[in-house]
Amino acid sequence: MSSAREGSSGFSPAAFAPRALALAIAVAIAFYAVAGLSEAALIRVLQPSELELDWISDAVLSSALGIALYLWLHLRATRLALTEQERTQLIIQSQLSMAEAMQRRLLPPIPRPFDGLEWAALLVPAGRIGGDFFDFIDPTPGLRLTLVADISGKGISAAMALTLLRFTFRHIARDTQSPADLASRMSASLYDEWHGSPYVTCVIARIDLEKRTLTYTNAGHPAGMLVRNDGDRELGEGGPPLGLLPSVTYIEEQLDLAAGDVCTFMTDGITEAFDDGLRPWRPVVLDAVREGRHSAWAVCNEVMSRAQEAHGPKGVEGWTDDRTVVAIAVSGA
Repeated sequence: MSSAREGSSGFSPAAFAPRALALAIAVAIAFYAVAGLSEAALIRVLQPSELELDWISDAVLSSALGIALYLWLHLRATRLALTEQERTQLIIQSQLSMAEAMQRRLLPPIPRPFDGLEWAALLVPAGRIGGDFFDFIDPTPGLRLTLVADISGKGISAAMALTLLRFTFRHIARDTQSPADLASRMSASLYDEWHGSPYVTCVIARIDLEKRTLTYTNAGHPAGMLVRNDGDRELGEGGPPLGLLPSVTYIEEQLDLAAGDVCTFMTDGITEAFDDGLRPWRPVVLDAVREGRHSAWAVCNEVMSRAQEAHGPKGVEGWTDDRTVVAIAVSGA
């Protein structure tokens, strides 16, 4: 078992011993040469007496030993600092891995198609841990709630905040299925916890599977889009971000769904990707939705593909952000 560890790490004491001995001999010879040359140079310059010569020899030897001790202590301190830095990096990477795994577990399975209705969702984080989130729940038979959210901030704090957001959404949805009421109660609960920082922009949508109606509210989020055979409309009714203010009332809007409709919600990582001064996001996303409107997954893939190829806001170098798109397609009666 020990030999397996040595082989996997690339270190072997038996192979290292000859190299260490050779290095020690080389260092000793080098110091001897340096000391001898230094002593000879001093003798030529000072031309000392026999007593002074002994003193010079002792001084040169002491200096060489002092330098060797300093270099050894410096090397030891450097190795200890590197070891501590590696340990810190290992702890950070472990925490990031745990937070990343936690975020993946928070995401729900995509609902299966039902009676001509199809759902799809794609989330591409900018780093290992992001602030985007989506969720699907069926609080009562025949109703499906969809949440598309973007929490301010990133990293481990965002992962922890998303845990609370998911719990709050699912807990309050047991009592009310009104998107506006849900948003108002969620906002109050999150404000009590966070006092305005962080906050959450989101869309909460309710689909009545039998009546085929869409009811939504938008909390400071990029407007969703409903693309139809005879045109399209933005889904922007609502109010401010969740958790930003102590007491907020939201507006909800209800729309009938028909065959051929495609409803798309996205985070600002999608909309800002096209904000380059030449291609405003809305026409690009509309074109992408129409290109893939034969299925919800085709819509998500088309929108995400174009967003990944875009360059982001004009004049912002190295821009990157989490990107999420959720699509609901109505394919038949």
